Amino acid sequence: MNISVGIVGLGRVGRSVLRTNFLQKDNGRFNIKVLSDVMPISQVAYLIEHDSTYGKPPFSVDCDNENLIISGNKIRYVQVDRRKSHQENNGLNELIDLKIDILVNATGTAQIKDLRNLIDKQITKKILCSWNINGGDISLAYGVNEQQYDTNQHHIVSASTCTGNAMAPLAYILDKHIGIDYARITTIHPALSDQHLLDGFHKHSHLGRTTAASIIPTKTNVADSTTLILPGLKGKLDSFSYRVPTEIVSAMDVSTTLTRETSIEEITDLLNQYASDKFSKILHCDYGKWGHEKVSIDYIGTQFSTIVLMNHLSLINQRQLGISIMHDNERGYSCRALDILGILAKSF
Repeated sequence: MNISVGIVGLGRVGRSVLRTNFLQKDNGRFNIKVLSDVMPISQVAYLIEHDSTYGKPPFSVDCDNENLIISGNKIRYVQVDRRKSHQENNGLNELIDLKIDILVNATGTAQIKDLRNLIDKQITKKILCSWNINGGDISLAYGVNEQQYDTNQHHIVSASTCTGNAMAPLAYILDKHIGIDYARITTIHPALSDQHLLDGFHKHSHLGRTTAASIIPTKTNVADSTTLILPGLKGKLDSFSYRVPTEIVSAMDVSTTLTRETSIEEITDLLNQYASDKFSKILHCDYGKWGHEKVSIDYIGTQFSTIVLMNHLSLINQRQLGISIMHDNERGYSCRALDILGILAKSF
């Protein structure tokens, strides 16, 4: 597309969005014009070229003093430490001359007032956040509620979260056709970059414990993420998470009390119908392979938001439904973030 895009924050999500952009199209699905992070440019190039999870990318990676060069495309790099409060506009003033249409903020830490200021200063026209930013204009999950986007009203948009994108399609189907009285969502989530290999300080002390040795119980906002997409479910969802020492791919176990009685056959038919039609890009019904179960590593690199393990559907008393889900919480999420980016781009 002709619009110009910038990415601020090149942690696991920012790098995944960048990588996925060039996986979807040789010269990039979108014209990424600028990147910004606290790291030196050589380290950014190094982490993209040598990815411990996904391996070496199928495109060339290089850099000079000012540009990251991906598949022959020069992308301006701005090294900024946004934590320094004296930097006006978080140090991104020099982006003004680059005329960025949409800025993808993948820092997870930006404040809404700073993002509004970027728009007011005409550094960018729209901002897409990779988390549920407090005070944002709308939260969108592609395939579920992207039609609610209004270009005249929504300037700071959230692409929800990885788990929010995984739960929203399932919640949409069940609530629309059967009804949800209550759902308990338990996520089994890989360790994140702020955790430690050895015990150490963390603002949440349990996340400071050694990552490789423990299953760590912690809070998750998947219930809040889902209700931001589907507000009719507010007060009906509860969630909890366990961080586990795996590399990538999250699992979710959902225990649901349905509004009316149903059957496994109806649930199966509904899921298969959506997976082959309305949600064909985002929902996959997985039946294993040759009669054998798959494991989480088998889903690395999958682009679906929600992979339902169909052999593990359970229904008790015709209303107590159990569903198991897996999803690549980086690649799947990055695909949906780019899909939402495409929705925003249509307004230019």
